[in-house]
Amino acid sequence: MSFHGYWVLTSDNRLLHFDGEMSEVAVELRSRAVAIAMTRDGQGCLVLDRSGYIAALGTARSLGDLSSLDLVAPPVDIVASPTSVGYWVIDSNGSVFSFGNAPFLEGVPQVTHHAVTAVKIEPTVDGAGYWIVDRKGGVHSFGSAPFHGALVDTRPVDGLRVVDFAAGPGSQGYLFLDSDGHVHPFGDVPYFGSPALFGRVDAVGLISRPGGYLVVDARGAITAFGNVANLGSPVGLGVSVLSVA
Repeated sequence: MSFHGYWVLTSDNRLLHFDGEMSEVAVELRSRAVAIAMTRDGQGCLVLDRSGYIAALGTARSLGDLSSLDLVAPPVDIVASPTSVGYWVIDSNGSVFSFGNAPFLEGVPQVTHHAVTAVKIEPTVDGAGYWIVDRKGGVHSFGSAPFHGALVDTRPVDGLRVVDFAAGPGSQGYLFLDSDGHVHPFGDVPYFGSPALFGRVDAVGLISRPGGYLVVDARGAITAFGNVANLGSPVGLGVSVLSVA
């Protein structure tokens, strides 16, 4: 997959693309936005709202959504397939909905009776698997996604809230981001630090790229770690950040 900058969704439904320079577009949604996903070429973005409606911008294609379904739980995340035309959506129960050529590989309700609050879905590089992560740091692996450990098994869960998750190169490890700005590595994935080392932050997003990653807080401030560029941020615009990709 080639990467071209990153996308930031703000609380006033502006989708900002940082790729050498900043461009923006107003997104028309039916309810509050909950997550965004970048396309394989980096030039498109999918925006998911709480009703299950999906807006497609740039090179992204709309292949269906959840807005016509009688949902048991609200949708919480969307991710594009890294190898084909398609995407996955998950709800807070960990149920998976696949569109286009994105393969369906079951979800949390099919493999466990334990109640979880899912927050993220992350595909493997080959597009044949994915991880589903809950807010306490539990991990559920499907298809070709290897299990490298769970944050819930190594850290006290009281007060811990996972807000983002990203796979490392080759799916050999992954990173958790909690709401205080701590980045937690598992498996063979490079760790370059956390913004929490400089003081507590209200973290909302983790942007993983070859050579490093960026952590985004609710104000829009972006901190770069490793060999990855900070191409700009919405900090100072008077808006909060809802999601990044």
